[in-house]
Amino acid sequence: MKKLFILITAMLFLPFANAAQFKEGVHYDVIAEQATSKPQVAEYFSYFCPHCNKFEPIMADVTKRLAGSDIKIEKNHVAFIGREMGIEMQKAFATAELLNVEHQMSSAIFTAIHEQKRRFSGRDDIRTAFTDAGIDGKKFDAAVNSFAVNGKVARMNKNTATNNIRGVPALIVNDKYQINMGSIKARGEEFNVKLAALIKYLAAKTN
Repeated sequence: MKKLFILITAMLFLPFANAAQFKEGVHYDVIAEQATSKPQVAEYFSYFCPHCNKFEPIMADVTKRLAGSDIKIEKNHVAFIGREMGIEMQKAFATAELLNVEHQMSSAIFTAIHEQKRRFSGRDDIRTAFTDAGIDGKKFDAAVNSFAVNGKVARMNKNTATNNIRGVPALIVNDKYQINMGSIKARGEEFNVKLAALIKYLAAKTN
């Protein structure tokens, strides 16, 4: 009975113990004075980034672990990797979001670049990736130059500049805290669990 009581007590205090492990300047940096009124996570990535390719399934798992919370997650494709194609890939991501096929197309493009070693040198190559994935080419053509896609691109560029993003993948919580993912000394599922806990901790911070 005594052992059961100790176990239950330890489980109750575990979230507080985890929170105590997160330190400013180690696990995260404060990059702004004002935080958003609602909890949110901004993810910055590029299809051309090999680290982002490996981080994609990690973030997908972390997103599932955050399900049920009120934390909003927004992805931003940066333009500073890939020269002219960096901008085209931004539009590809925004187009995929607009057509509600982001998960499908992100997986397809990451695979094409990092596993199949396909070279993307223009918009026609991106269009082919969409049609190969079963997306109507006419729908791609109509969306890629639309006002909605251009607006998404402008917003991603503004977010990237505002948060001074210089490398990816990057996670910003509540527009105030940037996570130092290298500080999480774990691998596999344990890394995902700790990253989700850190996001929840920062999302709930009030100062």
